[in-house]
Amino acid sequence: MSVLVLGSINLDLVARIDKIPVAGETRIAKSLLTAPGGKGANQALAARRMGAATRLVGMVGDDAFAVQALRILRQDGVDLSSIGVSKTASTGLALITVEPTGQNAITVVPGANYEVGTAALASLERLLTARDILVMQAEIPLDVIERAVLLAKRAGAQVLWDPAPASDHFPASLFKVDIIAPNQSEASVLTGIPVDDVRSAKAASRKLREFGAQIGIVKLGDQGLVWATSRGVFYEAGLPVHAIDAVGAGDVFLGALAARLDVHDVLSDAIHYANAAAALSTTKEGAQPSFPILEAVEQFMKSSPSSL
Repeated sequence: MSVLVLGSINLDLVARIDKIPVAGETRIAKSLLTAPGGKGANQALAARRMGAATRLVGMVGDDAFAVQALRILRQDGVDLSSIGVSKTASTGLALITVEPTGQNAITVVPGANYEVGTAALASLERLLTARDILVMQAEIPLDVIERAVLLAKRAGAQVLWDPAPASDHFPASLFKVDIIAPNQSEASVLTGIPVDDVRSAKAASRKLREFGAQIGIVKLGDQGLVWATSRGVFYEAGLPVHAIDAVGAGDVFLGALAARLDVHDVLSDAIHYANAAAALSTTKEGAQPSFPILEAVEQFMKSSPSSL
């Protein structure tokens, strides 16, 4: 069994700043960190560090950005043999500003990510089996995601979809997956329910199931998360950490969830691991450099009373 991630690959340029500027405002950043990112790459690395055999399917440009974007993935043993190289578009970039509280604002330049298409789908058709988990986001063309869902269903593979960035114009077919896992702002866009607390998140998770998802998860940051299944709606609180950078935490959650579903039949157990991994990732700067390994997550779970 393995985790296949179809999605975006970026290089993140992270500026630390006292306050994220509003439109028309200029502020001076304290520092700049360059790190690999992209929701697809992030989720692939998170799954790999949580113990899953992981393959990333996507596109990069024929440029120096690609070397940096793939560096940590390669070091950690993510299978990159299904990565295509565009001759016309640059590797994707993400421009990220982060406040001391960990809140962030992100501007994405898609580049080669928007050229993910026929070759990627051919790879999935060749590779997917009923024992695999397919993880996707919304930073590549939607028609490719739709076709990938069909391929996964045909193969009998599970589909985990992170509908980010969110849109109120997603095709109905994209909600008919095994697990959909938006954060609270994305859940608000998708369901039309303003999500600002656990109660509204529960309502949104139920709505996601009404749209066709087998399991609807709504991530609430440091408040934890809720999830709805055919058996009811459940809540797990956030874990207490000293958060300094929330960039990539949602990706850690989904990648860790996929990895633990690879070994756990009980959804709540996999969610427990994913919640801990996401919380732990916020205690370090950057996206991929902050992603924890399985042993660190297990140690954190043992030492945190709220995780028991």
